[in-house]
Amino acid sequence: MSNRLGSAPITIKNSCGCVKPQPQPTRFIPLSRFHSINQLTCTLSLSSPSHKNPKLKSNYGPRPAVTRSFHSTTYTFAPKDPYSVLGVKKDAASSEIKKSYYALAKKYHPDINKEAGAKERYQSIQEAYETLSDEKKRAAYDQFGPMSQQPGFDPNAFGSGGGFGAGGNPFGDMFGGGDPGDVFSSLFGAFGGRSGARGQSQQVFVGDDLEATITIPFEEMAKGTSRSIDTTPIVNCPPCNGEGIKQGAKPQTCRACNGTGTMTFVVQSGFTMASTCQSCGGSGKKVDDKDLCGSCGGIGKVRDRKQVNVKIPAGVEDGMRIKLAGQGNAPVGGGKGGRPGDLYVKVNVAPSKTFRRQGSNLYTEVKIPFHAALLGGAVRVPTLEKEVEVQVPRGTQPGEELVLKGRGVKHLYKEWLGDLIVKFNVTIPRSLTEDQRIALEAYVAALEGKSTNSTKSSVESEPVSQKPKIIFQFPLPILSLPNHHPRRLPLLLARINRPIESAVFMVPDPLRTSAHHNLFAWALISAS
Repeated sequence: MSNRLGSAPITIKNSCGCVKPQPQPTRFIPLSRFHSINQLTCTLSLSSPSHKNPKLKSNYGPRPAVTRSFHSTTYTFAPKDPYSVLGVKKDAASSEIKKSYYALAKKYHPDINKEAGAKERYQSIQEAYETLSDEKKRAAYDQFGPMSQQPGFDPNAFGSGGGFGAGGNPFGDMFGGGDPGDVFSSLFGAFGGRSGARGQSQQVFVGDDLEATITIPFEEMAKGTSRSIDTTPIVNCPPCNGEGIKQGAKPQTCRACNGTGTMTFVVQSGFTMASTCQSCGGSGKKVDDKDLCGSCGGIGKVRDRKQVNVKIPAGVEDGMRIKLAGQGNAPVGGGKGGRPGDLYVKVNVAPSKTFRRQGSNLYTEVKIPFHAALLGGAVRVPTLEKEVEVQVPRGTQPGEELVLKGRGVKHLYKEWLGDLIVKFNVTIPRSLTEDQRIALEAYVAALEGKSTNSTKSSVESEPVSQKPKIIFQFPLPILSLPNHHPRRLPLLLARINRPIESAVFMVPDPLRTSAHHNLFAWALISAS
């Protein structure tokens, strides 16, 4: 066997000095400190040629074999509920607790009761009475549960003497002074529904929200309106008022958690963990099946039909949601308390055939004839209230816009109205009457500057045998209003050396004629 301290070989001798026969080399397997270590049970003497001392006693003396393991701490179980040990209720008076203690102590005293387990039962009775007879210990147990009976428990370590539910926080340093339940609730949500503001000892549950959709006409959007909608929210059961039990029945204290609503566990390392009691759902009370409400089956909640009136303000935009607080579902859990959720109503605005909305402004299009675009005139324009008459400026071009102030939609959050923007579309007729065509050709001839002589020569070149009826155009300047009188027309047409069958005196727009306009006279004469 080689020496780990040097290179010289080491021999093993017995107490008598003789050399002990060497066994076969043993294969050593390195073990961690958490594995079992076999201790030597005999005294050995070590000698080496390099050492003068022939005998070097080992430090290992006779020791019992000990097995070590990882987590060698023994399990600690949570103590029993002192109320159940003494057989009293949680709100029992001190006199009732003392009376029950004397009766049980006399019954299970080891000197009197020789049954197996009587001594342990008597010891539990003593510990329970020690807890409940002391006001501070009893208050600590009511607040912290079985954790208060653990050795070394200090109620002042839980945030100014408070507990988990009374504002105390054993994790204050870890979570910056806040409640870790708030952190976990914000990340994962509260069990059984949303949780609202915390009270001194319990959460306030909030019900789920409801959603509805309605559609209103475009005109009602601009003026504001109201609608009644049908909803089916979850509400407290009317017969039991949300309690879930029949009239006159009383819930019993949950035996699983002893009315605390939480289950406390002491893990192997001594750390205490608490969770919601699965038997009672955290309420601390349980009801027998025969005492459950027949309408809700013990849930305390039913679905009801309800009609809600929704006020829609003027100027609401398409797709907006209106919130009705407290019109949602009641919370399923936490008894009849808690806060109902909200109702969100989505408003869809039907499109208009006349108007197009952009913010608070409205846009519309109006068709006008081409002569109104040239000469101007009045046209009827639709608005949200009624049609109004609008003057079209002379020379209006296609696509030009006219702004009507204050004829738009009310601003949703302010007390002012938008504008109405009117776009003019000039229409061109697809067909003309004979008179309209003649007038239009005369207008075109005036623009192009055609003379009367050229027109006359073209007429004289026509064959006489056909005897066509020819129209002559005479643009004559108007210098004064008397020239408008039809009786002056023969004098103006006297220059024609042909028989005149009829003559037409025409003015483009008698209401707008001035000295700057031309008078167009057409003479229908015979070619013979």
